[in-house]
Amino acid sequence: QIVWLKFFLATWVSNCGAMAAESTKRERDEPDYLRLAGGDPAAARCIAAAGNKSGDVKRQRLQTVPVIDLQPFLAEPVSETGQAKVATEIASACEEVGFFVITGHQVSLAQLQRCAAEAKAFFALPTEDKGAVAANGRAYGYFPMTSEALGYDADVAKRPDLREAFSMGPQEPLPPPGTPGAPVPSEVVDFCYQATPWPKNTGLEEAMTQCYESLAKLADQLLRIFARVLKLEEEFFLSKTKHHASSLRTILYPRLLEPPLQGQLRCGAHSDICTVTILWQDVHGGLEVLPRGCDDWMEVRCPEDGLIVNLGDLFARWTNDRWLSTPHRVVCPPPHDPELNIPRISMPFFQILHADAEVACIESCLADGEKPKHAPTTQGQDLMTHFK
Repeated sequence: QIVWLKFFLATWVSNCGAMAAESTKRERDEPDYLRLAGGDPAAARCIAAAGNKSGDVKRQRLQTVPVIDLQPFLAEPVSETGQAKVATEIASACEEVGFFVITGHQVSLAQLQRCAAEAKAFFALPTEDKGAVAANGRAYGYFPMTSEALGYDADVAKRPDLREAFSMGPQEPLPPPGTPGAPVPSEVVDFCYQATPWPKNTGLEEAMTQCYESLAKLADQLLRIFARVLKLEEEFFLSKTKHHASSLRTILYPRLLEPPLQGQLRCGAHSDICTVTILWQDVHGGLEVLPRGCDDWMEVRCPEDGLIVNLGDLFARWTNDRWLSTPHRVVCPPPHDPELNIPRISMPFFQILHADAEVACIESCLADGEKPKHAPTTQGQDLMTHFK
């Protein structure tokens, strides 16, 4: 049975089967990687395979994830100088860390806050009421506390993630098979377009659907900017989003009543397999990234009205790893710290393309004589590799 966890936030395990010479190098450096991975051996192997060690790639040592104002692209009057500045900042962020914070995005803070409030009200319902809309192996619905484990060495039985969640998917039905533009029927299409089982007598459906629509629009705007940064036609990425299968999650990270188990996190280390993720949190703290070329996990800081953006693995494919899909995690707060150990809501939006959208290395991202590192694929084919 297809597991939601492997679909929307699959772990980054590509290139772990390297040639013997490279394997020898990784084994020699393994202690450093083990420390970077927080003692997780599987994570250490995959971080090593990705070159995520200081000295492997010469990059400026980042102190924080950059904050970028999108207003020159989204507000009138248009400023060519401002747009060029934003494009340069985004290019740098995508190449350096694969994460950035955006302001001036035109998504209503009140709308986000209302969605968080409705999510809190839902998570406060009796267990049987939430269980009535449980995902139970489907893509969407309620995921109970400690029912998921994400990470390079995930073990839901021994070290479940300390969170509960509700996920929604596309609300517009697909056109009939054979209709121009409709995705070819497949297992991945059946999975991605399941109906969302909404709870009755709550405001969650309306609040999440409004946020879903706003964040989907913003994701498309980001794709336009990315196309400009990569010197592509504006519609290059947008043409792949018709009948998209994007998802929005509301996640509750509860106050910890006891210390977590050894190696247990609120969300294990992983990278995202979508195009782009847009995240809003009502309380910030705990999200960390491991930029390529850095020695330590770095906290992601964000203003209340800001949104956190990170690239998924598809952009690494498109750009031949020039743009980064970076490992990230959510750590647990100290249980006895009353300021940090508080419940909080996290709302990630995952942009998933049309199932038949082609993903192949962009020619302009290849240096002279360089060959693509990833074989051409489609959104659906790539997702299917994480289903099995």
